[in-house]
Amino acid sequence: MKYEIENGSYVGTAEWAGPGEVALDMHDDSHRRWFEEFFASETSSMTGPLDCAEMSHERRNESEAAFHRAMFELAAHAYAVRAMGDGRRHQAHPDRTRTEA
Repeated sequence: MKYEIENGSYVGTAEWAGPGEVALDMHDDSHRRWFEEFFASETSSMTGPLDCAEMSHERRNESEAAFHRAMFELAAHAYAVRAMGDGRRHQAHPDRTRTEA
């Protein structure tokens, strides 16, 4: 899944490309660096049923599910995201900047 990212103006796109890899298409280097750090960083959340919930830790680029959750976390940073669908159908470029594990 590929997402468009905005913060009042167009920032670029992000697409999960594999474990530890998020393809970023952004022209502004400061945005690109921020998103590389954001996706490579670890986050934690409560998981499981309410009566026996436990703390879960994951890097935002660790899995496709973690990446999707991270996209919605961007709202806390005043970003708006819009799903574009499967990047393979939108000619995503796998050689774009990636965050490495």
